[in-house]
Amino acid sequence: MEKVSRWRQRISQLRRIRGLLENRLMKPKAMRVGSVVRQYMFCGKPSCVCHRDAQKKHGPYYYLSSKEEGKSRYKYLGKATSPEVERAQNYQGFQRGIARLGKIHREVIDLLWKIGKGKMEKGDAE
Repeated sequence: MEKVSRWRQRISQLRRIRGLLENRLMKPKAMRVGSVVRQYMFCGKPSCVCHRDAQKKHGPYYYLSSKEEGKSRYKYLGKATSPEVERAQNYQGFQRGIARLGKIHREVIDLLWKIGKGKMEKGDAE
């Protein structure tokens, strides 16, 4: 019975977390589909320090990575503070939130099955 109590407490905790997450996801910020890629590069000047020391590459340069007709495409976004970068990062955050919501649902379902299985084994009817 102690296990069932802990499972119910965990379900209650997950419901609170889920509620907060759902509220956040229902108010999405401006988004752009794709992933933000941060890249550092060597320049075309052979005498530049970036060619002697890989730690001194130029950048970061930000690109939006997305798929079009099965091929990866990259679009230059600009500096880290540009609105394009922010919209792409908002999309990534939204996707992580949706994934977290799915994980919470799977855990709740698993715990409910455990509770139900225990009732079936004992033949209990509360």
